[in-house]
Amino acid sequence: MRNIAEAIGKSTGSVHNAFRVAKVPSHDLTMAIVSRLTLWVRDWGVGVDQDTGIDTALRRFERCWQQAQYEEEFLANQGDPPPMSDATRDLLYALSPECPVCGKTRQLLDIVAMEDPDGEQLPPAFRKTGLEPDAPNPWHLIRLCRGCQRRREVGELTEQQLREARFALDRRPGAARHYAAYLDQLLLGAEPVIDMNVAGSALAIIQADPEVSAEPYVLNHGQIKVDRTHGSLRWGQHECTDDH
Repeated sequence: MRNIAEAIGKSTGSVHNAFRVAKVPSHDLTMAIVSRLTLWVRDWGVGVDQDTGIDTALRRFERCWQQAQYEEEFLANQGDPPPMSDATRDLLYALSPECPVCGKTRQLLDIVAMEDPDGEQLPPAFRKTGLEPDAPNPWHLIRLCRGCQRRREVGELTEQQLREARFALDRRPGAARHYAAYLDQLLLGAEPVIDMNVAGSALAIIQADPEVSAEPYVLNHGQIKVDRTHGSLRWGQHECTDDH
C-alpha cells in the first residue's frame, strides 16, 4: 500500500481504503492505482503487452468503474424494495431465473414493482377479510437485469412492455406447477390476508395444465378444500387424512 501511495502521490490511508472499504473509490484514485499496477505488471513481463496492454487495461477498468458507480448510485436511490412474502419472492425467482425482458442470466437486480395500470383497490367482498395484505400483487412484480432497469429509468422500456414480459412468464412450460406451490403457501398462511383476486388468478393458470389440476385436496387440517379442476376454494371443516 505504501509503495502504491508513493508512486501515485496519494496517502497510504486513501489507497488502503480503496481496497478495504465497501464503497466505490473515486475515479481519479481508481484509475491512478490501475495505471501504476499495470505499469509494474508490464515491467515484470507478466501478461501485459508492451505496446497496447496499458491502454487496454485502462479501458477495461474504466468500464468496470462506471458500472460499479452506477450500481452503487442505483442501490442508494431505489429505496426500500417492495414488501413481499417469501412465497411471492420464491414464485418470481422460479418463474424468471433470467431477465424476462432480454433473457440475461447475469447482473439481475432484485424484484422491482411495476406501475399498477388500474390503481384501484379491490372491494372488501373480494377478500377473506377487509384488511389489505402486506405483500403486493405478484403480477405487479418483475425481475430485471441492470441493463433493462437502466432502460426503464430513461424511458426506453415502457411499463406496457414490462407487463407483457411479466404475463409471458405465466405461459412458460412448468409455470402452473410454480403457481400450485405458491397457492398452497398462500393458503397455509404465507400472507397475512388472502387476496381472492390473486388466488383466483393463480387457480386459472393451474387449471390450464391438466397435469397440475389434480383431485381436490385439503389444507390446514381440513379447514380449506382446494379444487383445482373447478377453480374453487372452500373454507370449513373437511375430512382430512394427512397431518398437514
